[in-house]
Amino acid sequence: MATIGNWQAATESIWKTSSIDFIDHFKSLKDEIDKIAFMHKMGYIGSVSWLQFYMESCGKLHLKSSQKSTQHRNYGNKLFQEKKYKDALEFYTQSVMEAPDKNRDLGLAYGNHSAACFHLELYQETIESIKLALDNQYPEPTSYKLYLRWAHCLYHTGDMQQASNKVNIVKKEVLENKELEEKRKVKLLEEIKALEENIAKNRSQEITEDNKENQPELFQERNTVLTQASSAVTMKYDKDRGRYLQATCKIPAGSVIIAEKPYATVLLPDHYQTHCHHCIGQLTAILPCRRCSSVLYCSETCRQQSWSVYHQIECQYLDICHSIGIAHLSLRIVLTSGHQHLLDFRDKMSVSEFYQNENRIGGVTEEGTYSKTYLSVYDLMTHALDIETPDSFQYTLTALLLLTILKKSGWLEKKTGDDKITNDNTDDITKLQFSQDDLYIGGLLLRHIEQLVCNAHAITELQVTQTSDTSLVDSKSQERIATAIYPTTSLMNHSCDPSIIPGFDKDILVVRVIKDVEVDEEIFNCYGPHHKRMSTMERQQALKTQYFFTCRCPSCQTGDEQDIFTSYCCPSCKAVLKENETTCSCTSCDFTDQVTMFLTKENKAKNMFISGLKCLQMQDIEGAIQKFTDCLNVQLQVLYKHHKSLAETKDCLAQCYALSKKYNKAIPYLRDSVCTLGKLYGDTSIEYANELHKFAGVLYYAKGFQEEGLSVIDKAVQIFNLHFGNKYELVQELEEMKICMLDKIRLE
Repeated sequence: MATIGNWQAATESIWKTSSIDFIDHFKSLKDEIDKIAFMHKMGYIGSVSWLQFYMESCGKLHLKSSQKSTQHRNYGNKLFQEKKYKDALEFYTQSVMEAPDKNRDLGLAYGNHSAACFHLELYQETIESIKLALDNQYPEPTSYKLYLRWAHCLYHTGDMQQASNKVNIVKKEVLENKELEEKRKVKLLEEIKALEENIAKNRSQEITEDNKENQPELFQERNTVLTQASSAVTMKYDKDRGRYLQATCKIPAGSVIIAEKPYATVLLPDHYQTHCHHCIGQLTAILPCRRCSSVLYCSETCRQQSWSVYHQIECQYLDICHSIGIAHLSLRIVLTSGHQHLLDFRDKMSVSEFYQNENRIGGVTEEGTYSKTYLSVYDLMTHALDIETPDSFQYTLTALLLLTILKKSGWLEKKTGDDKITNDNTDDITKLQFSQDDLYIGGLLLRHIEQLVCNAHAITELQVTQTSDTSLVDSKSQERIATAIYPTTSLMNHSCDPSIIPGFDKDILVVRVIKDVEVDEEIFNCYGPHHKRMSTMERQQALKTQYFFTCRCPSCQTGDEQDIFTSYCCPSCKAVLKENETTCSCTSCDFTDQVTMFLTKENKAKNMFISGLKCLQMQDIEGAIQKFTDCLNVQLQVLYKHHKSLAETKDCLAQCYALSKKYNKAIPYLRDSVCTLGKLYGDTSIEYANELHKFAGVLYYAKGFQEEGLSVIDKAVQIFNLHFGNKYELVQELEEMKICMLDKIRLE
């Protein structure tokens, strides 16, 4: 089997062994096409020892296998019998991915997948898997199991009419099934009868849902120039700022100013089993690629679109695509655009007076629009002259690798209208010949890699981490699931205190302003370094390294305030201590002492905290409470009241008491922790909202705290609405919690 080496290590090794003459000549090249041609001439691709073997063998990797599908299904069955349904589901998913298309093994895998989903109360996922099982040769004699499971799901989701229809089907199948033992048949009919009775009782409470997807509405009407933005913004240009966005009117906080589909997207491999490879949405139905066992889709539409646009090329080369990082998105941009379109684009750019005009605004077409076109991607900044030579070398060699893949796959020879692509039969990759058209494509691949270093966007999703299934005190974070290119959003300049926050609806980037924006005011994004999360020095260094500029936003101009979140406190008056190399002194009173005394106690508390975490991981809740309490007592002697470590210890104590269902004891600790997080990240930050959501859950179960709970819910909803709108799942969850809390107050 082919093995994948470390591509970055390979490029670094080649760079280190390159001659001074080579480096000098490479540095003199300014054009991307010239760099690709020179690198090809040097034959460096052939010097990567493992690459030739991989290219010869990759077509045999990750193919369908009935044997592997059965093996994964059997592993899943063992876990299912042990009632480890979540673990079983992972094996059943892998079984689906491994099974050959339109095959009995695929039907069985889907059937078992539906069973695990059902026990996990994933009713919509269960229904989708049942449908796919029936479409893929699931054995007819046992199909009654699927219809009965389907009926139960419809009952649980409130669709009584359809549940009744499925009950009639399953009853007929059971009665006509000659292979069923009489005892088993009687038991099934009893279950069916009980389900029928439940359906009849609940018909009056039938739930009808509007399944139409709610797309976020733009503030005011759609912009006629920036077609994925609101008319409340306009694109401006000057030499110092480049292109930027500016408000055409007053925009209130919470307004959606951009709702943008990406030009191209790449899902990260860690999420292949949970998200659609094409639209990035969370999977309900799971449809595997018909050829490989690596990727999944949410629908036949996504599967077909993915295959026709890019996956038929990438399918056998996915391992190498995973090894090149952000450059995979460069390949996806080129494949999304299409070979003939790119050649036509080159010809148009070279002869059109409009595109030859040095004063034209980048990305704007002859029709005067800036939209989801290849031009808007092509005109993004490359910063090619700012990139360090070793990095430029690595990007160029990576682009040549991608060009080699396109050549080997036959994509470069594809004619307009061809559905089938024929592979290049040249075995030795060093003997591949590239035409001028091919080298132009190679230059584009390099250009997009250079652009993506500064212009790629991470698509993120809220992830919740719990200590246990019963924990109310959990942690939430935005996890990166994909990388994409959004040309309109890329127009915004950076500020460490931004005007907007990005959110995602599958792959649609929804940009909301998080503060009121005045007319003619510039609208700023944050490229990562935020004034609430990094010091001025850290932000300046990060921005200079990746984005090649020195930030002069107001937060960087004023500098850092004293960091109360890492400071010691005065033992006399509890004010913040000012620290130098050897002493700590109080500005409010005359206290002064050696810093070593504070460090000793802080380190002692850290060791106690680690011991508490170990107890918590082992579910020794009482032991954890004792360790965290001891830790807190030491911390209170030396740490300022809003110190991050103090908040963390209090959060852990709250978690322990919540796990013990001692909610009233958890409240004071969680209240303090939430207060510190609000000061640390800001009272409109998403981090603060997540902490308020957590606090609301504990207040709901505690006795006598309903009024405070309602206030906390309102605060959290207000912030979530500001960031994500009222359709956000946590907003709806909090609104339901509020209704229940009001009911509790009425009953008391």
